[in-house]
Amino acid sequence: MRRLDGTGSKSSPSSTDTTAPYVTLRRALSADIVFLSLVILAILAAGSGTAYIIQRQKNTAIVEALNRSSFHTRAFESHLTGTLETVQRLADYIAAGSAETAPEIVDELFRRTLRQAPFLRSLSMIDATGRIVASSNSGNVGQLLDIGEYFPSVNPSVHPQLRIGHPWTGRDFDEGAPAVAEQLHPVSGLGFVPVLCRGEYRDRDVQLAVALNSDYFINYFSQWLAALDGFVEILRFDRVVLLTSGESSAPGNLHPDRMLAQMLLESEIGSFQGGGNGQGEALTAFRVSRQFPLLVVTHLDRDQALANWRQESGRLVLLVGLALAGLLYLATVLYRRERRMAAAQEAVRRREYERLAATVFETVLEAVVVTDSEQRIVAVNPAFTRITGYDAEEAVGGDFSMLASGYHSEAFYQAVQQSLVTRGRWEGEVRNRRKTGEIFVAWQSINQVRDDAGHGLYLVTGFSDITEYCAEADRISHLAHHDLLTGLPNRALLLDRLGQGLHQARREGGQLALLYFDLDKFKPVNDTLGHTVGDRLLQALAARLLGEGRATDTLARLGGDEFVVLLPVIMNDRAATTVAEKIRLAVEQPFLIDQHQVNVSASIGIALCPEHATDAEGLMQCADRAMYRAKAQGGNRFELYQV
Repeated sequence: MRRLDGTGSKSSPSSTDTTAPYVTLRRALSADIVFLSLVILAILAAGSGTAYIIQRQKNTAIVEALNRSSFHTRAFESHLTGTLETVQRLADYIAAGSAETAPEIVDELFRRTLRQAPFLRSLSMIDATGRIVASSNSGNVGQLLDIGEYFPSVNPSVHPQLRIGHPWTGRDFDEGAPAVAEQLHPVSGLGFVPVLCRGEYRDRDVQLAVALNSDYFINYFSQWLAALDGFVEILRFDRVVLLTSGESSAPGNLHPDRMLAQMLLESEIGSFQGGGNGQGEALTAFRVSRQFPLLVVTHLDRDQALANWRQESGRLVLLVGLALAGLLYLATVLYRRERRMAAAQEAVRRREYERLAATVFETVLEAVVVTDSEQRIVAVNPAFTRITGYDAEEAVGGDFSMLASGYHSEAFYQAVQQSLVTRGRWEGEVRNRRKTGEIFVAWQSINQVRDDAGHGLYLVTGFSDITEYCAEADRISHLAHHDLLTGLPNRALLLDRLGQGLHQARREGGQLALLYFDLDKFKPVNDTLGHTVGDRLLQALAARLLGEGRATDTLARLGGDEFVVLLPVIMNDRAATTVAEKIRLAVEQPFLIDQHQVNVSASIGIALCPEHATDAEGLMQCADRAMYRAKAQGGNRFELYQV
């Protein structure tokens, strides 16, 4: 057999691929991708859930811190308001008892009162101009206070009982000064808040100037709120800072928090999350005094408030991380175990498949030959030896062309090669040669085995010996198209060839002749000598006439003693009459059948195409009519059809 290969072609669905290892690898990679995807999803799910819990805890911690800030603010406001109420009551008391009292006696009264009020630095009485006329601190007497800048201001319709001035630096009025923009830092770290209280008793009106001890309030705030946790500010209602336990804003300045200013326009109580006035982000709560033009602002350090949350979140992240790591480790171990079990099962399955394939290879009735890309035989099965006669030792290593019969053309091998290139396989009927030199017919299939890149590695050829089948098929076909007695073509084959001849005559514009004849005096032969002699007479007649005709002519028996001769190509009608005469003379010669001399003759009718008819049925009818006319005229003659 001529060398065949398909190594230049790419893989196709119909070709056989050596992809089992690659399929296994792809399945393993797919499983790895699925496992990795599940791991990523698990991590994302755990991370998302943990982040959600942490955020929820953070929000809760912030809300709790804001509530705590509001609680401190309410407590501080209550303490501050109570202190100022005490100052107000003190002013009323002094107004009731100081009308006719000498200044030195009032001074002594102030000093005794001061010893019981640690929240005060000094108590002083002022006249209508703001000058101190009596004081617990003798150094204050004679000091003139600018009472016009105190808040809230006095107008004809409103006479507030308590007014608050700008905070002062220093210990008292005699050694301090208002804390203004040019002097923001307290002298020697001391400071106080001046408050004017109007005491009324009957028709008497007394004004006291009270120096509130800033350190007292700062120490009080620090007892309840450590500096690390936050700070407290006391503001006038016009947002002037009076005192602070922090370092974010200086007393005497306008409070810088715009959010606080905005919220004060809407509510006297509130909380928000915002800046800590230079001390980091804070959780702020404010509350306006229920009686006096003051407000308390508490700032909790946000980072400090969230410290416990950070610790809890860290522990939660650690626990989730450890749990996730443990689960991932367990999942990885189980996955690897499953992979090992799957690999073991795959190995067992492949070994079973290989044993099955080897069993099929060895026992299949079809010959199997495996050749490499150079057409060298790699393996053969026992059926190959049985069919070809070559044993495995002779075949392996040899060239597949050892089976070539020389029967097939170059075009045939090119068609096989093209099928291998385009489809990766071919099958069909071939003629191969056995070791003995005998030609046999085989039904053969060729399949390519390719690598994963589509390059041809092997050709697997399988074939079966169908010589006997083909012979039987030919015999059946012959019986279907030939007369059983004489071996001549029958009506079916005659009509087929007649159709081909008519087609050729029409295509080429030529002539065709049909001679229809039967035997004269044939019935007496059957009646006197028997049907056996009659059958042998027909056989002898067929043999004699076959020797008289051309290779292109067809002699057919229609049945009984009726015959037809087809002349597919004639030059003129004379050629047809010449053949008819030869037939008449051949039939006229005596036949010796079983020591019996038998004499018969023929009546022949001739029809021509296209003169008499152009189709098979019409031509047969014309020839038949011409034959009957010859027989009517005594037989042993031929007649040309007359229109």
